[in-house]
Amino acid sequence: MKVQDIYDFLGEKAPYDTCEEWDNVGLLVGSGYLPVTRVLVALDATDGALEAAKAIGADLIITHHPVIFNGMKRLDADSIPYRLAAAGISAISAHTNLDKAAGGVNDVLAARLGLTDVEIAADGITRIGTLPEEMGADAFAAHAAEALGMPVRAAGEKPVKKVAVCGGGGGGFIAACFGLADCFVTGEVKHHEWLYAAGHINVIDGGHYSTEVPVVDTLCGWLTEAFPDLQVVPYHEGECFSVVK
Repeated sequence: MKVQDIYDFLGEKAPYDTCEEWDNVGLLVGSGYLPVTRVLVALDATDGALEAAKAIGADLIITHHPVIFNGMKRLDADSIPYRLAAAGISAISAHTNLDKAAGGVNDVLAARLGLTDVEIAADGITRIGTLPEEMGADAFAAHAAEALGMPVRAAGEKPVKKVAVCGGGGGGFIAACFGLADCFVTGEVKHHEWLYAAGHINVIDGGHYSTEVPVVDTLCGWLTEAFPDLQVVPYHEGECFSVVK
């Protein structure tokens, strides 16, 4: 099996050309002609993920957040891309194309929250679904915290039946869901976004990591089903900060 085989498969599930213009997705380190027997799947290409990949003898790491995002004018020996290449590990990243994909980040988040009749919003990324039963604002916030396995920040007092979701930094899509949903669940909300949403829609900030990391297991499932002989290992690093009360 070659890197190209996996690259092509992921491109069918989450077409690379559907990513946002500012994004950087696809094969970012390595070559399509390199062989693959073991893959590590992670949200980010961190030091921990790199060491985990080395530990299992991975030939390829697949991440949601791009291994190379902005333009690089110098390849420092301490950088993740350099260290991946030095270790002979290729890297494929599926970012906003995976956010938009059927069964991708936001469909997984909607399912995690128990939403049904899920539809794609006009932005192509946000999903809007329905709870089996209406819940109070506090009860739904508690439900979201339990579903995500993390404390959440919440605002708004409306009863919740229709829910919009956008994993990661989706605060900019909140206003577009006014009148379409009772609550917007995302991973990062800026101060002015909280203020603007007040009185229009409930908002829950579940954390960037927590709202996106469930897709790691989804990717592993896709790869294991498509390539039974491939060893696929998920990597769950946890939040990159701690909460001090």
